[in-house]
Amino acid sequence: MERHIKIAVSTALQDAGEATRSLEIAKGIRERAPKGYTPEICFFSHGSKFEKNVTESGFEIEGVSPVLDGVGFINDLKPSKGNFVGSESLAVEMLKGEIETLEKVRPDIILHGFWPFAGIARRMVSPVIPSICFLPIPLTPSLYNSYLMKDVPDQLVPLTYLPEKLRRRLIKAAPPSLSSKAPILKQTNLLNAAKLCGWEDNTLNNLFDMLRSDFTVINDLPEFYDGVPMPLGFILTGPLYAPPEQGDVDPEILKVFEKTEDGQVNIFCSMGSSGRKEMLIEAVKAIADLPDRFHALILAPKAVCDIKTIESLVSGKDNINITDRFVPAKTVNAMADIAVIHGGQGTVQTALVSGTPVVGVAMQPEQQINLDHIVLSGAGIRIPAPRWNKKNITKSVKKIAYDDSYKKSAKRIGGLMEAVDGKIQTADAVWNFLVSRIQRGLHARK
Repeated sequence: MERHIKIAVSTALQDAGEATRSLEIAKGIRERAPKGYTPEICFFSHGSKFEKNVTESGFEIEGVSPVLDGVGFINDLKPSKGNFVGSESLAVEMLKGEIETLEKVRPDIILHGFWPFAGIARRMVSPVIPSICFLPIPLTPSLYNSYLMKDVPDQLVPLTYLPEKLRRRLIKAAPPSLSSKAPILKQTNLLNAAKLCGWEDNTLNNLFDMLRSDFTVINDLPEFYDGVPMPLGFILTGPLYAPPEQGDVDPEILKVFEKTEDGQVNIFCSMGSSGRKEMLIEAVKAIADLPDRFHALILAPKAVCDIKTIESLVSGKDNINITDRFVPAKTVNAMADIAVIHGGQGTVQTALVSGTPVVGVAMQPEQQINLDHIVLSGAGIRIPAPRWNKKNITKSVKKIAYDDSYKKSAKRIGGLMEAVDGKIQTADAVWNFLVSRIQRGLHARK
């Protein structure tokens, strides 16, 4: 008899990286379904420009209140220092909406990304809904304290001005518990929201607790964790990024990237949909100040910055193209010699799989960890957020342009990534967990 497994996917669908990963995982689950099992997959959404990608891929959308603009994570949640959600009242609305939608849909299991609303809400309905979480890094207190943080957190602003080698020695010598006490891991607005929505016990104290699930897949390169044992219930399934896009590259992009002179260096600059306006502006100032042999494509998403603001910074520069439209990221990265980016996993992985070294900045700890993996592999430079300015960006871009070792390292990492099918490995891991759980009593619709 055919078993129908109802799967809800809940993540920051307005974020390009999260939307891409969740959609690829859903496709993989559908493609790799074992004989006798049929997945019924729906995506939760507060509103997102990526809803079209979901429906065109054959999945349903389930609306969740409150309805947001859906143009980007920062625009929708307005994060503040130490909080992914800028206000307690919005956190309450978001959590209530998640709970109400779970009670309405009643999935057999919920698949969620870096989205604590789902991690909390699924334990606040009765019966509790089993969960699978997909994350860019193995976010547990033990690994965060002992392995993941390899540099002083950007939030400790004065220490970021120390030399890199000294910063790394300091973090290595720091008490293991110090890292996990960072304010951003506390998420006060979400903790208060949970209590206001009815959470009663003391098992919810930080972001680690909010994202705790029955099974967690990590979409990162296994080489970065060589010799590091994964916690129970965690599995490394390999990189997961957007597949090559169909369609032609804009002729204007081809024109600016066409190598017409010796020593030409092509730069792709993108802060993604979760970047900050001031970070993009500093990067553009640096690129505009480089010699004319540096050609650049600058992506200025509406969610990050008005394109006219960026255009005003590069007036008269024929060697720079600016767009706020969609670009085929993997194709464009492959045409670039250097990527100037934020540390979102999808953005980083798309650059590296194309063999392109990076100059990057982190918006939060997870992005810092993503970039530090690349730095320690010799494929890029991370500039601490407080020091992300025109001078340091220019210096870093020139350093990579004049040192072939960065390109060689990026190509090596890219080759390792190409050898791993993260989509298939993730889907198979999900089905192994689901089938085992069903055999032990997970209720499935027949």
